[in-house]
Amino acid sequence: VDHGIELPDVRKKTGKPEYGTVHLSAYHSAGSVVVEIRDDGKGLDREKLLAKARERGVISDEDSLSDREVFNLIFEPGFSTAEVVSDVSGRGVGMDVVKREIEALRGTINIFSEKGKGATIELVLPLTLAIIDGLLVKAGDVRFVLPLVFVDECMELSKEQVDSACGRNLVSVRGELVSYVRLREMFDIISEYPPLEQIVIVKFEGMRSGVVVDEIIGIHQTVIKSLGSIYRDVEGVSGGTILGDGEVALIVDVAKVIQCAETEEKKETKAG
Repeated sequence: VDHGIELPDVRKKTGKPEYGTVHLSAYHSAGSVVVEIRDDGKGLDREKLLAKARERGVISDEDSLSDREVFNLIFEPGFSTAEVVSDVSGRGVGMDVVKREIEALRGTINIFSEKGKGATIELVLPLTLAIIDGLLVKAGDVRFVLPLVFVDECMELSKEQVDSACGRNLVSVRGELVSYVRLREMFDIISEYPPLEQIVIVKFEGMRSGVVVDEIIGIHQTVIKSLGSIYRDVEGVSGGTILGDGEVALIVDVAKVIQCAETEEKKETKAG
């Protein structure tokens, strides 16, 4: 996305140094390597991004997006706010490729920006790309692994709690309403529901959501296996692992699960 070049005379008028600064840093955090690229330029223009997204039909006039959701629009294929197409900008090619490659490494990319003050791009990559500590769970006859770094807590989800939400996928966790998704519904697993479900509360980028499963088996150190190019575009899964008994367990993409939970809750809110 070409959010404009801040020329030296413009910078001086806003009280900035004549020449811009790009700051690159890297550090460890909770089992991950975080790489930050920060500048002190114009930043992303929220209204311009929204206008372009509505023009392209990516969102509707009724959609209400947070800053995070607006900035993530630049990852849409072909998305650009540049008014002039050149050899190096305005083609809307680049950010979607970056996001896809980062996610292929089981990482995430985040954008923070303040108009007129600059933008920060944050890359979060697992410290080891081969082994993770995970929580092994079961939905129907299928086993899944939730990366332990994202797991906040586990609790029971009773029928009374489900009924009290009046059809909405919400549960009260320590006085806070948290949206949730069922893995059996997300992956079309058809089998009889258990009498008592379990819910794993996961946390990602400051947001919490619940992942409902039939059974929590326990902590499991997992060797990551790629699912191959055929399954590259399968949503909700970031890889697989072979368990001790030879069976395959799918590694859940927590970021996608939280996104699905938020999307479903917004649909239910609008419908209500």
